[in-house]
Amino acid sequence: MQLLRLEMKGFKSFADKTVVTFSPGMTAIVGPNGSGKSNITDAIRWVLGESNIRNLRGQKAEDIIFSGTERRRSLGAAEVTLVFDNTDGQLGEELAEVALCRRIYRTGESEFFINKRACRLKDIHLLLADTGLGKDSMAIIGQNRIDAILNSKPEERRLIFEDVAGISRFKLNKEDALRRIHGTERNMERIQDILITLEEQLDPLREKADKTRQYMAWSREKRLIDGALAFHNYKTADRLYTRFENDNLSYIAEINELEAEKTRLDADRQDLQSEMSRGQEQLKEWEASFASQQREEARLAGERKLLEEQCKTAERDKTNCEHRISELEATRKAEAQQILILQHMLTDERQTLERQQNETVMLENKYREASITLQEAQENLRQYQETSDSRHQQHIELVAAMETNKSDMKSLVTRIEESKELEKNIIAETKDLEIKLAKARAEHEQITEQYESSKANRISYIERDKALTSRMKDMNQQLQTIRRTLQKTEGRLELLTQWEEQHEGYVEGTKNILKATAPWRNQVKGAVGELFTVQETYAMAIEIALGGSINHIVTTSSSVAADCVRYLKDTQGGRITLLPMETVHGRVIHTEALQEEGVKGLAVDCIHFDEAYRGIFTYLLGRILVVDSMTRAIEIQKKYHQQLRIVTLTGEQFSPGGSLTGGTSKKRKGSVVARKEEMRHLEQTMTSLQEQQAQLLETLADSEREQEVLQQDRKEIDDKLQQLHLVYTSGETKIDTLMQQRKRNKEILEAQREKCEVYTKTIKQLQETVDHCQGEIDDILSSNREQDISQQMMAKVEELQAIQQSAYESFTTMRISCETLEKTIHDREKEMQQKEETLVSLAERMAPLANEVSSLEHRMIEVLPQQMEELQKQLEQVASETKRLAIGRQDAYTMATNRQASMEEMIEKQQTLDKRYKRVQQQLLDMESRLTRYKLDCERSVASLDELGFTLEEAQAITMSGSVSEWKASQADLLARITELGPINPAAIEEFEEAKERHYFLQTQLDDLDTAKHQLEDVIVEMDTAMSTQLVDVLHVVGEQFQRVFSQLFNGGTAQIVQTDPDNILTSGIDFYIQPPGKKRQQLTLLSGGERALTVIALLFSFLFYRPAPFCVLDEVDAALDEANVERFSQYLRQLDQATQFIVVSHRKTTMEAAEVLQGVTMVEQGISRLLTVAFEDVKEDLT
Repeated sequence: MQLLRLEMKGFKSFADKTVVTFSPGMTAIVGPNGSGKSNITDAIRWVLGESNIRNLRGQKAEDIIFSGTERRRSLGAAEVTLVFDNTDGQLGEELAEVALCRRIYRTGESEFFINKRACRLKDIHLLLADTGLGKDSMAIIGQNRIDAILNSKPEERRLIFEDVAGISRFKLNKEDALRRIHGTERNMERIQDILITLEEQLDPLREKADKTRQYMAWSREKRLIDGALAFHNYKTADRLYTRFENDNLSYIAEINELEAEKTRLDADRQDLQSEMSRGQEQLKEWEASFASQQREEARLAGERKLLEEQCKTAERDKTNCEHRISELEATRKAEAQQILILQHMLTDERQTLERQQNETVMLENKYREASITLQEAQENLRQYQETSDSRHQQHIELVAAMETNKSDMKSLVTRIEESKELEKNIIAETKDLEIKLAKARAEHEQITEQYESSKANRISYIERDKALTSRMKDMNQQLQTIRRTLQKTEGRLELLTQWEEQHEGYVEGTKNILKATAPWRNQVKGAVGELFTVQETYAMAIEIALGGSINHIVTTSSSVAADCVRYLKDTQGGRITLLPMETVHGRVIHTEALQEEGVKGLAVDCIHFDEAYRGIFTYLLGRILVVDSMTRAIEIQKKYHQQLRIVTLTGEQFSPGGSLTGGTSKKRKGSVVARKEEMRHLEQTMTSLQEQQAQLLETLADSEREQEVLQQDRKEIDDKLQQLHLVYTSGETKIDTLMQQRKRNKEILEAQREKCEVYTKTIKQLQETVDHCQGEIDDILSSNREQDISQQMMAKVEELQAIQQSAYESFTTMRISCETLEKTIHDREKEMQQKEETLVSLAERMAPLANEVSSLEHRMIEVLPQQMEELQKQLEQVASETKRLAIGRQDAYTMATNRQASMEEMIEKQQTLDKRYKRVQQQLLDMESRLTRYKLDCERSVASLDELGFTLEEAQAITMSGSVSEWKASQADLLARITELGPINPAAIEEFEEAKERHYFLQTQLDDLDTAKHQLEDVIVEMDTAMSTQLVDVLHVVGEQFQRVFSQLFNGGTAQIVQTDPDNILTSGIDFYIQPPGKKRQQLTLLSGGERALTVIALLFSFLFYRPAPFCVLDEVDAALDEANVERFSQYLRQLDQATQFIVVSHRKTTMEAAEVLQGVTMVEQGISRLLTVAFEDVKEDLT
């Protein structure tokens, strides 16, 4: 295990991060004085666990943090990391490197890490316990360490040997075991205390359990008596219920008779009521008839008016009908004229059609004749050709071949034309595709711009949403802070309110009076401190001015004050001063001092109270001045010859005569005035916090709504983006499709052009073949005369074919003309039919109108005058009937009045009967009430039995000796005995059993702890034995090495290591017997500086020979040595650097030459150390 590197940042003069790399062997750290060399040693010592800042050349913890320079600010923390090579696994970690890190802040907080994992300082000590690198080891030695070793006590030197012996882990385990023993002993003491308490509780619990058992026995006995008494009450109530039930039946019979009489009267009344109802019905009928007749008269009058209106309406309708008939007649005449014109046109067109049809027949016959002639010529030609087949076979074949070639040529020409047409179409389609493609690309670019714009908007919305979310998070944190503060304030206010209710802060006597419940308490107004309020500015002054009088009690009268004094004497409740309102009247001081600068006024004017207490507070505060400061108060006292009583706002008190009271005191939390002041402040704070909370909640709600709007807008943008993306994708697909189609058209166009070239070449070849065939045919025709005859016959056939074709075209033209004329005639006939139908429709519309005119004339002349006459007769009859009905209605009114008088007489008789019925009914109700009471008594008795857990059969089976009075006496006796037992704890038996079980459990725990304690003591004995053995071995081996090394370093002399108490090896001190060559044995303190340093170096080398340390740091230990000793010192270092890595801080040239690597420390900038590394091997290579 070797030290790989040291990393520092902010440690002492190393302000910037500095990495010191250590190589195997010896590394020398050099530099001028004050450059910060020893700070590297301090950094290593600090990481390894040094907690005494004085050993790091500091006074307080923050001294090791970079304190700044004129150009650089101070840092807030220092951090040092020490990295070890752990390939040998000596540190127990699985990693190849182990990094120990220690960090300290200027606030004093420290942090420790092992491989960047947080740990404790103890964990670092345990990790290094067996490596010889503890904080008390010899692995790090400086000038101060040499002096400390030589000047230390023997017991302190033993720690160095323990560290070399590797028993540090045993000591830590032993200390842990001792702590656990002490903890076990404390637990045993606590358990013993609990057992004593439980043993004290067991007897009272046993008594309570016995008391509960006695209570349960008496309760069972009382339950039987209660059940017997309840059953007796049940039987008594049941017997009385049976007896009174017969009386109840007689009342019921009388009630029935009265009800029968009432029924008869009700029937008579019902009959009379029926007659009255019939009379009322008749009256209503008369009224209805009369009203109906009146309505009929009004209706007839209305009908007469309606007839008059109908006459006028008929006249208007007749005029309208005549006007419409005139209009329809004009329309009919116009339509008839158009029909005549159509008839003339039809006659001409039919004559033309007949003529064209005749011509068509003639042309058809001519066509047929031409066809027959053509067929005959074709037949003659065929026969002639058949007879000359043998002679003209070659000619025919040539003609056939020529025709075939011509046909092929014609077909190829057609294909070429089709290809050119297709090429033309493809070119046009390609142009159209180019236009569409340009348009699609333009639309795609537009969609792309919209898409990018929407994406930018979406990002903007997301950022706004994040900002809003962050702001809402901050508001939520503020809200939580306010709620916590509000909760804390509410808790504090509740506590202060509780103190106020409990009268905390008052003396004992005041509290007892305020808590009293005697009748005179209502005449006690309260303590002086409860009866006023004061502003915060004057709170301290008023409190000082009142002093102890704040505890005085205010009463209404002297008699009440005397009652209070007697109460305190009787209850031993303390002493107080009482202020009766009827006797206490103070005076206000009148002095010119009130006009002095700095005087706030009289103390009584600085508080607020009910005017009823004016005399009390004038008595207490009416002669005290309140002044703003002590300086001003001193001036006023001098001016008025020390005759005033003054208090200042800061709490100083001046008394007449010149005395002054002041200074500092504890915070006034317990005082009544301070509590009121704090309660008022807390209430204001709560109100402010509640307002802030409400404002924050409102703002938060607005933010949530804003976020909802943002999210909605964002959703709309997302939807728009999705739609635009679809359109964008669709546009890309469309462009790709158009481009593919354009490419395909180009390929088709090229293929068609290639085909046209092939077709042209083929036509050229076929034309050459036709020309060849035609030449051969000409040769045959020139040699054969029959060919002329054939040609003539063929010409004749062609001529006949032309005649047939001409006849067919003339026939077809004439037939089409006939068909067109037939259609025109058909359309004319259809139009004329529609006109005729229109005439019929007009006639049909005119006929009803003429009938309506005739009907209206008939109605106006005959019907309406007749209806008017009949209506006048009806009016006269109705008027006569109305008079008759009025007389009948008056008679009906008279009869109804007589029946009403009879009804009132019958109602009076019925009321008399009702009074008697109610009296008897009340008697019946009283009887039923008794029956109900007895029945309830029965039910209550049954309920009591149910509560006691008895049924009627079980209660009847209870056998009790003696009378009912004796039962009640026994019941009262048992109740008295149960009451005498006092409060009973139903759970006492269970609590007693639980206490017994807990006592047994704790006793078992105590025994287990005692066993564990003895086991830990045995482990400590074993560890002491192991440590003693290892320490003895170290003392023996190191003592021999110390003698040998000392003799070599000093060129003679003797050195011994001895124990001050050999019988107690673990507590014995360690001392050195040193005798330099040529000198007597001396004390260590009498050695010279060089001898002291060489002695400690010899001890260090002895330790390294016994147990080589992973590394050793020597800080200027060679400073006091001469050159010869430095040479021997360097030789020893070279001997040991194969097993131990040496880091030497030195100014000596010889020591530097012995090192493999030099680490130079310098200060390029004032107050800040820098590092420079030089390897001698590299320098040698460069030089060679």
